[in-house]
Amino acid sequence: MGKKKAKDLGIDPNYTIPQDLLDMGINLNEVPPRSGLMNTPNAPIAWGYQRPEGSWMVNNQGAYITAGTIPPTGLASGAGAYGVLSPTIDLVVGRNAGARQGSGPEKDSVVDNNFGTDAARIYISRLTDIERYFGLARRPGDYRGDRSGIGVKADRVAIIGREGVKIVTGKMQGGTFGPYGETNSLGGRIIAPAPKIELIAGNNYDKVQGVALGEATRDALRGLHNIVQDLSSAVYNFITLQTGFDAIVGVSPLPHYPAGAAPKAMGNINMVMSSMYATRANLMTWQFNHLNPAGRQYIVSRNVRSN
Repeated sequence: MGKKKAKDLGIDPNYTIPQDLLDMGINLNEVPPRSGLMNTPNAPIAWGYQRPEGSWMVNNQGAYITAGTIPPTGLASGAGAYGVLSPTIDLVVGRNAGARQGSGPEKDSVVDNNFGTDAARIYISRLTDIERYFGLARRPGDYRGDRSGIGVKADRVAIIGREGVKIVTGKMQGGTFGPYGETNSLGGRIIAPAPKIELIAGNNYDKVQGVALGEATRDALRGLHNIVQDLSSAVYNFITLQTGFDAIVGVSPLPHYPAGAAPKAMGNINMVMSSMYATRANLMTWQFNHLNPAGRQYIVSRNVRSN
């Protein structure tokens, strides 16, 4: 890469470009200063970030920590655009990295926050509409408005806990915050006893449904197994009685038929019909308890949803 080309790209020509040295036949026995190799400082791109007035910012090699009233997009966005105090900490690397098909910002340009093209970010705000500014799908009836929020976005996000990871919704236990317990960040009452956890692949609600509860599903299958066993026993009893009657019918002369009919009928009543009736009642109870949302052992979670 020649220095003219470097300048055209907005790279400081005073930075050492290793390929230039190699092209000149210079042997490199150590990392050239400020070449970017081996994690040394790299060649900066000549563009800027439109920092909100009054905010505090640290920028080192394209890694930004900005604190203050930081809008999610331009200066006219977010709660701060209306004069509302909304202290925010914004950690971002790779501003506008995805712009221009991955080429990043143009030389001498000034860019705003962009939750779509910035490479990776953690956005912590006193008041923000996380779903709106991160472009998240919402269910009909979902709350729309500003609350305290934390947004994390990157190409890949990993959460690792050596001794476990918990995703918890709802109020904390043991807190003394008044008659209704913990409130939201605006002092509002949290009504839902168990706010939902939603795992949404593809950022749409087309096929979102409650996940199956492991132990409830296990118990449901055990109950269904017992019902099928009862049904199988009733069929077996019927075949046994029918086989005995068929043996009598097969004997001549005809007067032997009545002798076998009476035991057969009583056996059907006691060993088949009553069993089938009880099995049908058990099946109806099983269906209500496990497959009906009103059932006490409903197998679908009311609080955790996914697609």
